[in-house]
Amino acid sequence: MENITIQSRVLFGGQSTGPEDAPIIVADLLKTPENIGSLIRMAANIGIKRIVSIETEPHRESKIRKTACMAWDYVELIHATKENYADYIPEGYSLVALETSSISQNIYKAELPRKMALVVGNEVDGIRMDLLGDCPLHVNIPMTGPATSMNVSHATCVALFEWVRRFAV
Repeated sequence: MENITIQSRVLFGGQSTGPEDAPIIVADLLKTPENIGSLIRMAANIGIKRIVSIETEPHRESKIRKTACMAWDYVELIHATKENYADYIPEGYSLVALETSSISQNIYKAELPRKMALVVGNEVDGIRMDLLGDCPLHVNIPMTGPATSMNVSHATCVALFEWVRRFAV
């Protein structure tokens, strides 16, 4: 049996920096710096270049950086308000709410836009109702077990890798 080594830098090192029309993450009122750091790290895995953080609680940047690791250097974290967050979404991008709502569709069956700004919500309360109203499409991740919710960074990862499966591989 040949020796197996872990060489992710060799295997993935030649990859591009991500698609030009990569998604954008819009994070509404996140409370936990580790979740923000996890979003940054995952964004860099996909080639996402921007996270728009709406009215996030102030955090020590060091906690976010610690979780984000080297990804901090590749993803722009923009602090915005509810009134100006849309200024950071490029023209042609569609807002998609990742939320279990009365109109949400199964993410695996929904027609996701190629140019997607994925809106994710607060760890306890989800996406605010007025921000949900800005999103023409709501998607959910089907849960087959007794737990009916996920950590925001985990749910965002599932949703964005569904986008990758459809548009980037």
